[in-house]
Amino acid sequence: MRVFDRVDSASAEKREFQLAILSLVSILVLGAGMAIVMYPDVTEHPVYFSERTTKILFFSFCGLCLLLFGYLLDRQLVVRRLRREVSAAHRRYSELRVHASEDLLKALSGMSRFQDRLLMEYKRSANSGEPLSVLVIRLKTAEGIEDPEDVTAAMGDAVMAISRKIRSEDSLYNFLGGAFGIILHGKSSQDARLVAARLSDGLSDAAGAAKRFTSEVKVINYPDNVGSAYELEEAVAALLPEESTAAPRADHVEVSVGPTK
Repeated sequence: MRVFDRVDSASAEKREFQLAILSLVSILVLGAGMAIVMYPDVTEHPVYFSERTTKILFFSFCGLCLLLFGYLLDRQLVVRRLRREVSAAHRRYSELRVHASEDLLKALSGMSRFQDRLLMEYKRSANSGEPLSVLVIRLKTAEGIEDPEDVTAAMGDAVMAISRKIRSEDSLYNFLGGAFGIILHGKSSQDARLVAARLSDGLSDAAGAAKRFTSEVKVINYPDNVGSAYELEEAVAALLPEESTAAPRADHVEVSVGPTK
């Protein structure tokens, strides 16, 4: 049965006020008692109290000390319990944050979907004469972040920052190993670099003052940097870590496209 450490929000302010009054009264009583004890030595006039009065003062002072001790113990136990509750709430928040980051990362398409979409967008760009840009984002967590849950949370925050900086029609892909890709249809090299700068700023904010991770954004553009779907795919693969790259496409062929009639 808890006696002291029950937290009642309705009476918390009242208890704090009572403790303040009790502390003030204790200070005044101690000061008055010290003055009475020292008064005869300072003024050379003795102070006399009857036996009854002395007993009343003694037991009243003892009761006041016990009451003050009880209130202080009550506040200390309440503070300890609140700290435990805050710590438990922080752990629950961290767990929910990690689960949300895991779900977000799993919801992103991977390398195979990226390759299929890239080939489709390349054909579309070649037929229409529009440019096609691909952004490759490399993330690296700080040296002090080694816990898998902390890494997952950092990657989830990064994905959220990226999602806020791109258009709804732009595709974001998770290549694993801290690498992500974005296909930007109709974006020239200059426009893609502006998007890359915007992403870098957003990722820097998401990393926070502790610099939980660093980011690097690379731009590949068709037709400025590559001239075919194969070159575009190879250029992307060259920027990815080994664990992110998939096996070469067995059905790869050169694609010849032209304006549709």
